[in-house]
Amino acid sequence: MEVFHSRFSRVLAGVSVGILALSWFVGSIGQGVSAALGTLPIVMLFSYLAIIVFWLPKVQVEADLVRINNIFREHTVSFSAIKRIDTRFALTIFTATKKYSAWGAPAPGRHASIFASKDEGSHLPESTYLAGTVRPGDLINTDSGAAAAHIRRLWERRSSVEELETSRIYWPRVATLAILLVVNAFI
Repeated sequence: MEVFHSRFSRVLAGVSVGILALSWFVGSIGQGVSAALGTLPIVMLFSYLAIIVFWLPKVQVEADLVRINNIFREHTVSFSAIKRIDTRFALTIFTATKKYSAWGAPAPGRHASIFASKDEGSHLPESTYLAGTVRPGDLINTDSGAAAAHIRRLWERRSSVEELETSRIYWPRVATLAILLVVNAFI
């Protein structure tokens, strides 16, 4: 199994949680224990949001299917159900009935194509090229491009004939967020 996630988002999550923890600690020293306990729920809420939005989204590629783990949902799609793979804004998998975007594999900014070398756009799977060109989101050194290239290679060699599309909600994440919001509303 291959796992893809946004490197920048993970750094952003770490920095956000670090700043929140440091500011809470410094504020606790200056204001005392009661102020520290009073501000802890809001720090926990924003830390949790940073983790579920920036750290947890990922794309898991298995032998015959793709799992897209977003903030509150997981989508499972077999290679035989995939009709098209796009990387315009993020890795997006199209099936006959739906499209699934991956928060864990965002497309790069507009400057990625300017700084890209010629090697990054060559030796990619055949389905990557549109009119002989490659989108910036398909470049192999980007989050969306690395995931898309790996999925396309397996997709082009697919042997599975069973189409599978499922989605499920991460209820523990939703419940944790709801609890933190309720706690913060009453403090």
